[in-house]
Amino acid sequence: MWWTRQMAVASRCQLQRALSTATSPHHLGIIGVPFAKGQSKQGVELAPDLLRQNKLRQVLQSSDERLIITDYGNLQYAVDETLLQQQRQHYHHIRNYADFMACNLALIKQVQQMLQQNAQFLTIGGDHAIGFGSVAGHLQHTPNLSLVWIDAHADINLHSTSQSGNIHGMPVSFLLQQLRGTWQHAAIDDIAPNCLPKDQLVYIGLRDIDPYEAFILNKFGIRYYAMDSIDRVGVPKIIEMTLDALNPANKIHVSFDIDALDSNVAPSTGTAVRGGLTLREGISIVEALRDTKRVQGMDLVEINPKLGSERDVRTTVDSGLEILKSMFGYRRSGARYYSNLDTNILGHEQ
Repeated sequence: MWWTRQMAVASRCQLQRALSTATSPHHLGIIGVPFAKGQSKQGVELAPDLLRQNKLRQVLQSSDERLIITDYGNLQYAVDETLLQQQRQHYHHIRNYADFMACNLALIKQVQQMLQQNAQFLTIGGDHAIGFGSVAGHLQHTPNLSLVWIDAHADINLHSTSQSGNIHGMPVSFLLQQLRGTWQHAAIDDIAPNCLPKDQLVYIGLRDIDPYEAFILNKFGIRYYAMDSIDRVGVPKIIEMTLDALNPANKIHVSFDIDALDSNVAPSTGTAVRGGLTLREGISIVEALRDTKRVQGMDLVEINPKLGSERDVRTTVDSGLEILKSMFGYRRSGARYYSNLDTNILGHEQ
């Protein structure tokens, strides 16, 4: 009897410790980056405030009662003469290079500040040009980092390969050591000295890859799971292969372009491509990444409320919120934390 009582006491203590850990505060920093100059369609700059107006904070808070959220507002930046000179002399064929670099320089610093004060951060765009600053800032704080880029597009064009000149199709090329030589006038080694290893980058959801992007991906052996692969083997296998590719000791950055989702569930975006992920597939992917407990940073980009009908915008915003709440705690299988419940409601076991 004594041994049974001691085991019962030990079990209760273990449960209390587990509950204490489970319900301990978890700090999340949010920054809005209303940047729209990485492409030609205005409207993405409205997305950070639109998500806030649609109760982003409340949605995240309700997904996990442990979250303590600090909203840092919207990023501010200024373009200086050095960047304008770089643009005029070397990158004049890229749209708004100076603004792109000024915004991302500010974001690199902001991300480092948020990670000094929070366990995780969320960057809300804006277009995907901000992926450079968000990931680069993360790398400066956490050099051992893996990146999962969930997108219809590879965004790894160079200034010399882009046909459009839209820099939202280039941010990944700033992050890899192997491609920095193509940006020799951008002083990237001074701006963001820590590079992303090519074997720690995984793409999910690609279905619109430019020829030079395909050449770069294949030349360097970068892992990418396009929609034909997802259709062939299914999301569970793609998740398994993705997690097998990532160093288990690394933290993870997830950069989620809303156009990774099919245009049926995310129509209000600037470069929609049919045949994308269903909302359930998108949620399954972020749930699996979340459950590694290694996701330290996330971007959500390219929601454009100026495109489509009011219903289209509502659908796209709702899809974005579903992705975010799943990343930051919501479980379709039910909550695991019960600190606000009367756990004696069922009575004591006999």
